[in-house]
Formats: sequence, structure tokens, C-alpha cells
Amino acid sequence: MAVFTDLERRVSHPPFDTTEYNRRLPECQLVAERMLLVHVSGRERTFETTVLVPPHEIPTSDDLGYFTDYTRHAEKLLGLQPSAYFYAGRAHPGFGVVAMAFAPHCEADHTGSVTPFDTGGLVHPERFIKIRPTDLGSEADLVAYGQASQLSLGQWREVFAQILAAYFLTDEEYWTGRPKSIDHEGLYELNHDWRAWTFEVRFHEGQSIHQREAWCADEPTMESLRRLLDAQSTTPPGDPPTPLERFLQGPRSLAPAGTPEFCERLEQWIREQVML
Repeated sequence: MAVFTDLERRVSHPPFDTTEYNRRLPECQLVAERMLLVHVSGRERTFETTVLVPPHEIPTSDDLGYFTDYTRHAEKLLGLQPSAYFYAGRAHPGFGVVAMAFAPHCEADHTGSVTPFDTGGLVHPERFIKIRPTDLGSEADLVAYGQASQLSLGQWREVFAQILAAYFLTDEEYWTGRPKSIDHEGLYELNHDWRAWTFEVRFHEGQSIHQREAWCADEPTMESLRRLLDAQSTTPPGDPPTPLERFLQGPRSLAPAGTPEFCERLEQWIREQVML
């Protein structure tokens, strides 16, 4: 069963601490309401291309040049629609060179679904997210678990708050620690990769990069964007900005010179926003 199944009943019995859960839940609900969505770009397709070429958005997995076949394979197995992918508050450098954060209200423009772990990792050939299936090694068990763990865009923040209150000693541990190992299928017991307890948010439509709240990139990417800007002709007064100008005129990078810790820098900013 999904890690959040019947959670309100389970937290009323040991080894959960019901009093502590009830104390933390209101605070966790505020964190959940404020949680930003993160996408890391630039692995399969250069980020410069995404900035310069319409539609200037994070596409869905229908875009063969942006997402890998592993993503589409996972979607097919789990019955998911082609999607644009985000993590709740976390950024993984394995997906590219630029991390962008989007406000909670952007969900209102989308349809989609959510899972409290990285779905691709569950059914990836390397199985970097593990559970304790009934039939050891059964792909059918993995698929059933993934399907049972799906949430709607309208309900995931409530479930996120409940899991944060039940499984984490502090809000900050969502970024810096790990959840308590109290779940039947061993999702939190068997895994050390934080993608096993990070909520994956999927949009069925693309998401404009211009709607970001904050962003951070590595040093080579920032240098590349500066060179491209220098190579452009000056835009005449009154003319609309070029795609690159529009992007750079938006929210300023959290590290204007770039940084190899671009994911950590964006996560630090998000923690400051959600744990006010």
C-alpha cells in the first residue's frame, strides 16, 4: 500500500507519537501550502536552446529531445500521461545545469498528478528506488505500488503535510535528513537516495520558464548566456525584448556568476521562503 494510506489512523498507534504529530501538523500545512516546485534543465537539450527557441517552456515527455526513453517507459508502465516533471522543493544536479523554482499557484494552470517519490526510479532498470514487494523482483508489484501511490494536484499538499508531520522530526529534515523507517513496503527503510521521499509533481502541459520565481545555474551556463547576450544586436527602444533579454530581465539568478552548487543554492532559497 502507498506510504500515505490510512495515515491518520496509523499515527494514532505506536511507534508513531500522536501528540507530536498533532502538534506539528499545522506548521507542516503552512510549509506544504508554500512549497515551490523545482525543475532542473539542460541535460538532454542545452538550456540555451530552451531559452532561445519557442515555446520557451519545460515541455512534456512528448518532446523526444528533452526527456529520455526511460521517462516514457516509466509513464507507459505506470499508466501516466506524458508530463513535465518537478520536485517539491528539491533540485537534483543529475538532470541538468539550471534549477528553476515555480510558485504553488502555477498548478492552477495545469492538469496533472503527483507521487510521493520519483516514479522513474521505481521502475528504472537499475531500480534506484526500492520497495519490499510481495513477489521479490516482480515488476507487477512495483507498477501496482506506483499506481496506488498517485495523488491529484488538488490533494497532494495535504498529504505532503501529513507525511512531513508523521515521518520527519523537523520540517528542515525533508532537505537535510531522512524520514523515519516506519512503512510497510520499506520505501523509507530501504532507500538512502532522497528521491525516495521527495514528492514528484507532474503537469500534463508545458510550463513557461518565464513564470519562474527564482533560478540558479552553473558557471559555464551563466558564461554562455552572457556571451549570447553580448553577441546580440542592441534592441531598439520600444521594440519587444529578444527571448534571451526577456529571460535575463526576469528574476535575477541567485548566483549571477554561476555556481557548481546551483541546486543547493536554490534549495536554500526555497527553505527560506517556505519556513518563514
